[in-house]
Amino acid sequence: MPRTTVRDGLCCLSAYLEELGAMELKKFKMYLRTATETGEGTIPWGRMETAGPLEMAQLLVAHFGIGEAWLLALSIFDRIQRKDLWERGQREDLVRDIPPGGPSSLGSQSACSLEFFPGTPRKDPRETYRDYVRRKFRLMEDRNARLGECVNLSHRYTRLLLVKEHSNPVWAQQKLLDTGQGHARTVAHQASLIQMETLFEPDEERPEPPRTVVLQGAAGMGKSMLAHKVMLDWADGRLFQDRFDYLFYINCREMNRSAPERSAQDLISSCWPEPSAPLQELLQELLRVPERLLFIIDGFDELKPSFHDPRGPWCLCWEEKRPTELLLSSLIRKKLLPEMSLLITTRPTALEKLHRLLEHPRHVEILGFSEEERKEYFYKYFHNAEQAGQVFNFVRDNEPLFTLCFVPLVCWVVCTCLKQQLEGGGLLRQTSRTTTAVYMLYLLSLMQPKPGSPTLQSPPNQRGLCSLAADGLWNQKILFEEQDLRKHGLDGADVSSFLNMNIFQKDINCEKFYSFIHLSFQEFFAAMYYILDGADSGSRPDHSLTRLMNEYGFSERSFLALTVRFLFGLLNEETKSYLEKSLCWKVSPRIKVELLEWIQSKALSEGSTLQVGSLEFLSCLYEIQEEDFIQQALSHFQVVVVSNITTKMEHMVSSFCLKNCRSVLVLHLCGGAYSTDEEDGARGTSGHQTLLAQSPERNVLPDAYSDQLATALSTNPNLIELALYHNALGSRGVKLLCQGLRHPNCKLQNLRLKRCRFCSAACQDLRAALITNRNLMRMDLSSNALGLPGVKLLCEGLRHPKCRLQMIQLRKCQLEAGACQELASVLSANRHLVELDLTGNALEDSGLRLLCQGLKHPACRLQILWLFGMDLSKTTHRELAVLRGTKPYLDIGC
Repeated sequence: MPRTTVRDGLCCLSAYLEELGAMELKKFKMYLRTATETGEGTIPWGRMETAGPLEMAQLLVAHFGIGEAWLLALSIFDRIQRKDLWERGQREDLVRDIPPGGPSSLGSQSACSLEFFPGTPRKDPRETYRDYVRRKFRLMEDRNARLGECVNLSHRYTRLLLVKEHSNPVWAQQKLLDTGQGHARTVAHQASLIQMETLFEPDEERPEPPRTVVLQGAAGMGKSMLAHKVMLDWADGRLFQDRFDYLFYINCREMNRSAPERSAQDLISSCWPEPSAPLQELLQELLRVPERLLFIIDGFDELKPSFHDPRGPWCLCWEEKRPTELLLSSLIRKKLLPEMSLLITTRPTALEKLHRLLEHPRHVEILGFSEEERKEYFYKYFHNAEQAGQVFNFVRDNEPLFTLCFVPLVCWVVCTCLKQQLEGGGLLRQTSRTTTAVYMLYLLSLMQPKPGSPTLQSPPNQRGLCSLAADGLWNQKILFEEQDLRKHGLDGADVSSFLNMNIFQKDINCEKFYSFIHLSFQEFFAAMYYILDGADSGSRPDHSLTRLMNEYGFSERSFLALTVRFLFGLLNEETKSYLEKSLCWKVSPRIKVELLEWIQSKALSEGSTLQVGSLEFLSCLYEIQEEDFIQQALSHFQVVVVSNITTKMEHMVSSFCLKNCRSVLVLHLCGGAYSTDEEDGARGTSGHQTLLAQSPERNVLPDAYSDQLATALSTNPNLIELALYHNALGSRGVKLLCQGLRHPNCKLQNLRLKRCRFCSAACQDLRAALITNRNLMRMDLSSNALGLPGVKLLCEGLRHPKCRLQMIQLRKCQLEAGACQELASVLSANRHLVELDLTGNALEDSGLRLLCQGLKHPACRLQILWLFGMDLSKTTHRELAVLRGTKPYLDIGC
């Protein structure tokens, strides 16, 4: 009789366990725990406790082999009073396959020792490897974990938003902290989202499963944690079971310092739990079905430059030893085993280099946490539900801080800081709203005094730590050797204290190398290098503040972007007070002056128009949160144009800074992509077209946005033009804005509110502004759902004797024939109105006849009338032609 296979035995054992009731299965686990607690094959209780019948069978077979697993199960069936299962199990081939003399019960100590029998089938190498992967990836250490502290990855991991994305390096990693609400657009387009389970599945574009998946994400987006979770879920039987037999994890940090020469066989051996075990048989199996292999290459962007384009013949043989750069490059380029699959994680900055090595990869981008996942993360982080709810509600009420929590790393920083405040017995308090403030709070939490100590534990030689960070930044280096530490005056004692304090950690996988806990924290300390009093940046022109700013140039794509934002944020008076009073770190008083001088110099050389890099510039000013500094910085510009404002955070940044401008004449804030084609109505667009399709699909902006812009109107007597294209103000926002328009100090002449998502209710406030503000001459309200009620209110203001408006644009405002009677009355009463744009409204012939009555009035001063995009009859066109003849100065476009 043929020997029973492991697969058959596993299925049979699982079927027996499925016959147990819930309470019986629980008893089975308790007896199994007692019976095996003295043996070497003990199954961790944490894994047994939640296991179902199938997983329980897998655990038994994986730990003891199929024969021993049956003997254990039969003995426990007997003890939990399931004689039927015990008797039936005795007749199974699995029992008869065990040779005579083998133990039949666990009643004796010798049986409890669980020694393997000669007749027991050898353990499946895949199960051996899965067990090793579980042990390696089950537990994780937090960045500030103390000795022995760890967290179950499955208990902490929170689902990330993944979206299919082609290579697009424009999404630079340095913008990771201010893209919060931009996720709403992605979530709204569900078709582009992808689940982890379908990364290697075909889709409409790819009829064949992709062999390479590139997982891109900015710093702190959770790329490595996701890679670890893939490994763990595969080992636990929850992911890629029908797709891959083996997954191998390659850490690019380790590859940087691996042996100079390695073979692919060596690489597999380093991933295997028992290097001494014979691997030739395994390797032969891998080579037979290479399409069942998945290599996870984690952190491609961290590889040294020599890995990106190595020179020399490719590695084509498993046994051949080649330079490590060539070996890894051969894997990525599919020169070695082209049928295998790859999952590569990287930051966006390395996408172009990676793209040159790959052929038709699937690109997937990590967007971080949705709002629901943020809440889930808080509840997973805090084991106490009451605490979790308290902290989550606190953070949610602080919109900018909550927005930043879409980045998993920032979410962890916020939870870490607030947890320490709770444990200290203090009430949660309102924290600052900037990125720098979040990182400063994290730094302070790391330096909290030990019990009985009255002062914070400031790390020794902070200058050396900051200069190490800056030096690494300029050289784009994140791994440091001991000689690097010595160069900056950091000896072994300093490093040991940083490890204990979790400011500067020793990489647990590369013991001879050191790194900051994350690149963003390296950038944080690099910024401090430039502000600390007595820092030697002046003695090193290559590291000077001037070079830093010139290299950065307010470009969001610069690798220095986050560092410069931190630099501005650290100069905030409250933050500086933390550094000087709490940490005893002296801040140079010259830095603010030098920054203002640099901004002035840039404005003099490039002109008084701030447009290129304007949002990045305002983001830096937002970090400092000081009105006097912002006013001085913006005093050199007369025109400010901020384009593609796509998130609430970006709107808040812009409005906060610009409320403090005192010399700007023209201000344009453009949300997202909007049409600038002045003839867009000429394509026959109907006035009945739904405005929702033309407006941004996102919530109305917070009141604070409009309130701050109203402040700019009332405090800047020089501002004469304000354009808010594609800003979701809503009627409430327009109401607040009009408060600024009615202020005596407001000298605005041109107001453009195209596509700002307000309706007729806002026209009541616009009417009051038209009457009160006698400087206002031009107004664009296009692509807002005003309708007849809104036009009636506007016309009340336009007919008022105090109204001085000369031009009004009402394109695509859902106006119909009835609105023309109101507009005709304006034409006969307003002696200042010279231009009217009604393009894209369904006025029809009847409406135009009413409008012509006003145009014919002797008091009408209108010179330009736009009527594009209307379906008018020949009779109406003839009437308009006659009107042109009687009023030659009237230009009618239709």
